[in-house]
Amino acid sequence: MHWFIVPDLDGPITGGTLFNRMLIEALRESGTACNVLSLAQAPAVLTRVAPRDTFWVDSLYLDAFPGLVRAAAGTVPVALVAHYLPSLIVHGGGTSLADLTRAEAEALRVAAGFLVPSPFMRQIVERFAGAQCPIVHVEPGRLARGGVASPAPPVRAVMVANLVPGKGVVPFLASLAEQISATDDVHLTIVGGSALDPPYAERCQRLGADRRFDGRVVFEGVLSPVQTMARMETSNVLISSSVMESYGMALAEARTLGLPIVAVDGGNVAALVAPRAGGEVVSNAEDLVTACLALARDPAEHRLRIERARAHALPARPWALAARDFVAQAASFSGTSWRTCAETEPCCDGR
Repeated sequence: MHWFIVPDLDGPITGGTLFNRMLIEALRESGTACNVLSLAQAPAVLTRVAPRDTFWVDSLYLDAFPGLVRAAAGTVPVALVAHYLPSLIVHGGGTSLADLTRAEAEALRVAAGFLVPSPFMRQIVERFAGAQCPIVHVEPGRLARGGVASPAPPVRAVMVANLVPGKGVVPFLASLAEQISATDDVHLTIVGGSALDPPYAERCQRLGADRRFDGRVVFEGVLSPVQTMARMETSNVLISSSVMESYGMALAEARTLGLPIVAVDGGNVAALVAPRAGGEVVSNAEDLVTACLALARDPAEHRLRIERARAHALPARPWALAARDFVAQAASFSGTSWRTCAETEPCCDGR
């Protein structure tokens, strides 16, 4: 049995929650035995499970992770679903051991193994937990089934981002207000929730209402994954101002739809945003605005980017394939292959 200790699968839509939900659904559809626990339920269950069971704990529960490992008492492996580490938002891929929070360092030390969504996160985990630690790498599935005929210019951009600081929406909108002109035929739709950080969301919405935009920035709020795909299909460029993506699920969906992407670099972004596919990676929010407005002011270049994106669209990837990858890799670790806390004790002093 695979036990997933994760936030409410029907809670606010984030990349991590969507990954958890879709992977677990696909595992169940494939006949794989798996169950979901809340954090409150987990300690009691950990004391009465079969030795061959495995527990997978969401990285939002870093503070509680060592306690769950202690509750397991070495009888079953407790692995970390490493969607991201908070320190990566601040320090990016150059994060060092000294940059980790105490909770991050301790979770990386005592985890029996890891589930990661990208080569980038594999490298991060190997850097801090050691190259020999068991790692299950599962690229997310994608809802998009293939390329679409993107609308022709002018720019009809979409940004898929909850209104939280890590998504970089405030600096993007502030710079856009400074750079946009009344004649720029560019419209931006932002898809994402405001409940995770209401004060930050209010700042975003105030900026979006700037008179210089003249209604060209629209917040659509939370949409279902299917509705989000439909919104992306009516757009002709995806914009990402996120400071760090451990995978970049919206980017991957855009690549599968054949949408050109303009994105701020960070984490796994450059692995998905390819110039040959009409993509452009920039260094910061100001450069992102400059690049987007350059497309608006050069329709011929925009058409070329659309053609490249469609010509080099990613193939469809059903979540059933992600489930298959998970099962195959998880099965490769025997009970003795998972790490134990004792094996990692020499690293307790940070060496």
